[in-house]
Amino acid sequence: MRTNTMDDKAGVCNGKDERSKIGKVTPRERDEISALFERKNGLTELIKALVESGDEILTNSYFYEKIVADLGKTTTLHQQWWDRCAQRYQWERVSGCIWEIDFETCNIYLRKI
Repeated sequence: MRTNTMDDKAGVCNGKDERSKIGKVTPRERDEISALFERKNGLTELIKALVESGDEILTNSYFYEKIVADLGKTTTLHQQWWDRCAQRYQWERVSGCIWEIDFETCNIYLRKI
């Protein structure tokens, strides 16, 4: 599952329910966000591993800047996907809740955080 924080409107997610289905995306759209999600997580884990290991590679500013630039671009594309689909499908935005995708079913849920 993938989540994305959205805090544009006061309220809670569907009363006492922990999450509620608010829509569905196409398999193609699911594949787009899945690829971005995996890339973003991979880059984040790479940076964490290099920092934790004290690897000299981080002292190479060119390499470090490439990783950070790629992570920034991927994060932007990731957020643009959520924004684009939210607009297309008119998903509700609720403070204190996040959107979540089930990659197997393509369902989108609104879940309390």
